Amino acid sequence: MTKIPKFKLYGENDLRIKEDIQPRLGLRKWSDLETSEKAIAFQELQNKGWIVAYSKEILETIEYLNYHFLRQCPGKKLHSTPREVDSRGYDNVSKRMNAALLDFTNIFLNEKPEALVFRMLTKFAESYIDYNSYQSAEKEKVDEKRHEYIEKAFNQFDALSNCLNHIFEQFSVNAVLTRNGLVPRQDEKITREIYEPTLKVLSDPKWKTVSEDLAAMFTDYREERYPEAITKAHRVIQRFLQILVGKEGKSGKGEVGKLFSEAKATGIIPVNRFTEPIIQVFQGFISSERANKSTAKPAMKAATPSDALLVMNVVMVFLQHCLQESK
Repeated sequence: MTKIPKFKLYGENDLRIKEDIQPRLGLRKWSDLETSEKAIAFQELQNKGWIVAYSKEILETIEYLNYHFLRQCPGKKLHSTPREVDSRGYDNVSKRMNAALLDFTNIFLNEKPEALVFRMLTKFAESYIDYNSYQSAEKEKVDEKRHEYIEKAFNQFDALSNCLNHIFEQFSVNAVLTRNGLVPRQDEKITREIYEPTLKVLSDPKWKTVSEDLAAMFTDYREERYPEAITKAHRVIQRFLQILVGKEGKSGKGEVGKLFSEAKATGIIPVNRFTEPIIQVFQGFISSERANKSTAKPAMKAATPSDALLVMNVVMVFLQHCLQESK
């Protein structure tokens, strides 16, 4: 039988060739990018159809920034273009959309601190979540229908996040956009096999409070508040277990330990010769890190970025394990 030839691109599996074409960079903050790099990234968003001349999503985003950060007034052109209605009842929304686009472009290309840029991009991404479908998912009791509503709710958001994440990856930006918000970029395998699937499951409204705590944890890490990130990690575990055993809202000394025991006793977290030692290690590790390096108690030693990242990774692995086992 004749062997069919398979055409290969030059150097397609050779990392050295890839490095010759585009050298790999270390992880960078958004503020580390050159203006020319940001311009390429912005053009990519335009090319993919996310940045258009008349966008209600961009208008909503800049209106949001101006409302919440009025003293700074990030969208100055939109702010100087108030809503007007003519004698025929038509408003100047097209003019306001154009002003908002100019503000969006300016912030994307020229804003130095990354905090405002990331707030803008995440608000922009949020505007593509179908909240009617999300609310239907909150009310739905049948798992299959619930899943359909969730996927419909995040359909456009997922497409935009794929585009932004490709841009972040190409420019080595230390960020990955997920349904839970921005998370720090990890090794590709960790991101693909742990963070992304776990956060996708947690996008279910059932886990809304867990997602909020995770988002706060990631924000603390990004803003270099590493002890606070460890404190939030403990809260994530506590909240997750409370929901699993039906006791959300309770707190108290030793609560996490009690929740672990109850979850194991009721079979929510299966106990075997593999999972039992893992759960014990996780419990001891999280409690120890929280006691020694978080803001919950006087810190015995300062938490480092690697400390906080390790704690967050332990939390994500634990959540993934529990979610898989509780299906």
